[in-house]
Formats: sequence, C-alpha cells, structure tokens
Amino acid sequence: MRRPAVLMADPRYFQIRGGANPHTRTEDDQLKEVDSTVAWQQWHAYVDALLERGIDVYVAESGPDLTGMVFAANAGFLNGRLDDRPIDQKTFYPSHFAVEHRRGESARFAEFFRRFGVPVADYDERWDFEGEADAFPVGRGDTLRWLFTWGFRTDPEVADWLQDDVVGDQMIRLELSDPRYYHGDTLLCDLGGPLLAYDGGLTDEASRMLHDELGDRIVALEAEDAADFIGNSFYVEVDEERYLFAPAAIRDELRAKIEQRGVEVVPVDISEFFGKGGGGPKCMVFNLGEVSRKNEGLEEGVRTFRQRRHVESIRARNGFPH
Repeated sequence: MRRPAVLMADPRYFQIRGGANPHTRTEDDQLKEVDSTVAWQQWHAYVDALLERGIDVYVAESGPDLTGMVFAANAGFLNGRLDDRPIDQKTFYPSHFAVEHRRGESARFAEFFRRFGVPVADYDERWDFEGEADAFPVGRGDTLRWLFTWGFRTDPEVADWLQDDVVGDQMIRLELSDPRYYHGDTLLCDLGGPLLAYDGGLTDEASRMLHDELGDRIVALEAEDAADFIGNSFYVEVDEERYLFAPAAIRDELRAKIEQRGVEVVPVDISEFFGKGGGGPKCMVFNLGEVSRKNEGLEEGVRTFRQRRHVESIRARNGFPH
C-alpha cells in the first residue's frame, strides 16, 4: 500500500548566508540570525503534523555548507508525481540553482533520489530552474493544468523543454514581478482543482493569462494573505481526506473559504523559517507523491536506504541533535 510522502531536510545547518530574497535581511540590510532552538522545535512540530495525518516523511542529509537545504521544495522536479506508477518508475531532474550558495544542493539531492531508487536525469546546464517551486500542476485528472513561473530563479526557456520533452502538456507561463515572491509557489497554491492566487506578484499580462485560463477556479489572496505567505501552503490528499498545511497566521475568513471547498486547513508555525529565510510550509517539503512503505521488489540497498531515511527511523536511533 502506498501513502503520500514528502522529502525534507533537517535544520541543523540552517542559517542565512547569501540573503537572496528580501525576507532574509533586516531593515538596515543586515542578514538575519537563526535561532536554532526555535527552528528545531518548529521543524519537529511540522513533521508531527504531517505524520499524524498519514503523510510519510523522509529526510535528506545536508551539510554545513548547505545552509538553505532545509527548503527542500527546491530540490528539483519529479516527473510523473501524480501518476499511479511506483516512484522508482518516475524521473527526477535536480534543480540548477540561480543562487550560488545553494548550487551544492543539486548533487546532494540527486544522490538522495538515486539511493531512493528513482532514476535521475539532467538537462541543459545553461538553464536556471528551481524545480517544483516554479513548475507544478493544478487539479487532478481531466481538470489538471500545468503552471510555469519565471522571472527570478528560473529561466523562461525551461518551459519549452518541460512542455515538449517532459510532461507532454501545455505550460501556462506566468512572469513573476515582485522579489518577495521569487517562486511561483510563494503566491500560487493548488487545492486539488481550485487555486489560491495572489495577483500582486504577477505581471499584468501574467495575471490576465491566469484569469483567462483558470478564472473560475481562483480563490483570491489579499495582500495581507500574501505577505503572510499563505500562497506557500502545502496541499496534499490522503485517501479521501484533503489537507492544506498553512502558515499559522492564516485569517479565519480565508480559512473558512478554503474549508468550504472540502479542504481541512492545518495551521503550522514555521515563523523561524519564513521570518528569517522567506520559506513557508510548501518551501520546506518536496512532494514525493505516493510511496510504498513495504518497499517490496526493491534492491536491498534501496530498501535499506528508504527505511533508514524515514523520519521515524532517524528518531528511533537518536539521529537528530537534541
């Protein structure tokens, strides 16, 4: 039996090094300092919220020079995530990071997926592409549409390659306009069909295009919602249940609108990560789709690796710093 699963990276090395987005700097342009104790508490609480709702969590090992790896949504792009095929029959494309201090993560994430049993492929080295943060589906089945965003961390040429050689479907191409919302998943969030969207972070042309293509499906975010990174919530389906892990600051009125659509909102406090690094609940997880916990039919090395990298296994052997 397969269950929804995510990939995360723990915050032991999380700190602000490059200050690549506006959230990482103080008003006098100094880099913010991370409170490691708070970061660990919030990270484990988020993991617990995922586990409690039937979502498996696997953890990639980071390194002291990979201070932004905790934002695992930028790992890359998993082609076929929504397919019924086992994950070892899908393909992972590691990100080509635009930000220099994160480029070392590409090899680390690629190695994780190889050991996890997933084929890994590359693409034109000249392109910047930060994976599912800028290319993601909206809806399921007949309602599925693909969004592609660009302007800060991903090159527009990537859309042709994804459309023609990878997903084989049209990409709705949207240009970002506000550096506070540097990835598409910071202001656009699929709800399994409906879409949370903040127009203020898109160019006028992109906003018109989005409404032309998906207008009746859009749940509009106000500026205050966007500022609280509600657009960076994480949506997942578990059996017949639908969950949205949203920043704890979500307004009651917006929460009610979402829950009227059959989605349970789960507020999570990740303020240390958003307040210091500019990443919300979605930034902290890479969606693996459904993964079998039985690990049947796998090579022994892959099976062992999956078991050891499950967060419950790491906790059981005291693999996290206290």
